[in-house]
Amino acid sequence: MNGCIMESTDKGGNKMAKIAISVDVNGGLDYVGYDTKIPCLRSSVNFGEEILIDGIDIRADGFYKRIIETGEIPSTSMASLGDVMNLFETLIAQGYTDLIHFPISFALSGGGPSVLKTGEEYADRINTHVVDTKTAAYLQGYMAVEAKRMADSGATVKEILTHTDRLVQGCRAYFVVDNLSYLVKNGRLSGAAGFLGGMLKIKPVLELTREGKIVSKEKIKTHRRAIERIIEIVLEEIKDAKNVKMFVLHALREDGAKEIVETLKTARPNLGEIEVHFITPAVGAHVGYGVLGIGFFILD
Repeated sequence: MNGCIMESTDKGGNKMAKIAISVDVNGGLDYVGYDTKIPCLRSSVNFGEEILIDGIDIRADGFYKRIIETGEIPSTSMASLGDVMNLFETLIAQGYTDLIHFPISFALSGGGPSVLKTGEEYADRINTHVVDTKTAAYLQGYMAVEAKRMADSGATVKEILTHTDRLVQGCRAYFVVDNLSYLVKNGRLSGAAGFLGGMLKIKPVLELTREGKIVSKEKIKTHRRAIERIIEIVLEEIKDAKNVKMFVLHALREDGAKEIVETLKTARPNLGEIEVHFITPAVGAHVGYGVLGIGFFILD
């Protein structure tokens, strides 16, 4: 299992920290197209008694096609205690002094707190730092990738955590789902009672708040108008920003994601590369198929 390695000594020959970066599968690193060399704690996607490990037993395209064809609403289970302990044991055996873990928002899953609690049991062998990313999908994964880049360049734990905090504070995300049943059934939508019955037919603009919760921002009647609205909201929020890192996220709706990218580029030609990323099954189990979203980090 690979992690992020800093230089073993400083210029004076003093021993330095050896830092590992880890993430959970919600971060979507399985779909970036290269090996990030970041250890991943994997959730399972459960169709009744059928338990599938996200990224190993099932991939995003097959997952979304299955729920479209069957109408099933699966549940998920976070990484087991055994998997978490194995991560710690492996990193300790490899000589790591510090672990910085990037889980999905604490408000959406107990995975992060679980790693933090387990880390307390290993406190005499490795220093554990668990970041409440307050986000999900590749926005969460991007933080881990940035941390790896910094660790590989010789940054300290403090420097990495300071930059991470800047990313957390500057992160926003808005998205539109085709079917609210997934969020309502799995309890991930705050104030879900207001969406029961006929309200499930609307296409609301949902926001991933600064507290890491999913809430309804506006109620929209049509999907196209809801997409137009999240683009309007994002452009308004970044209008005074000098440096923005932008992502478009989707659940088996790549054509729609690319259309959003083109609209954003036309409106803001100076945005730079806008990456498109799959929403992994562990997240898709709670938001359903056909999701389109825009997430970004205001860096300056």
